[in-house]
Amino acid sequence: MGNSDEDERMAGKKNVLIRVVGTQKFSEGETDRLEFVTTGAFYERQGAFYLLYRESEVSGMAGVTTSLRIEGKHITLNRMGKAELKQEFQPGILHRGRYVTSFGTLWLSVLTTELEYDLTVMGGRISLEYDLFADDALVSHNGLEIIIKEEPPR
Repeated sequence: MGNSDEDERMAGKKNVLIRVVGTQKFSEGETDRLEFVTTGAFYERQGAFYLLYRESEVSGMAGVTTSLRIEGKHITLNRMGKAELKQEFQPGILHRGRYVTSFGTLWLSVLTTELEYDLTVMGGRISLEYDLFADDALVSHNGLEIIIKEEPPR
């Protein structure tokens, strides 16, 4: 017999296609845009949605797994692997965290200006806008949009 908690947790996991679009607007006026499509897992548990995927060369973070926990007006992003980062997004609240890489540690803060999502167990959309600070200095105004679609069966 299997572990019933594990069976229950795995039963709701869906393989999904994930489209990530990130934008950065720097204070000098320069803008940057990153877009990639990947696959991952998506599920709902105890009122929160969870999204997990592996980063790629396109994002510059190959060897890193990203997870998002979405609940209420709060999103937690965790990156684990070759680089480690925990960022929390809540409108109007400044959250500070460490970004640990092979080159060293950087203190990053995010001030979320907009957080919206429309999610069901089938997928949906997450949209964030936030200011990014490194060592308390403004780096950029960022946008992040994530589209989650159930992966068709093979």
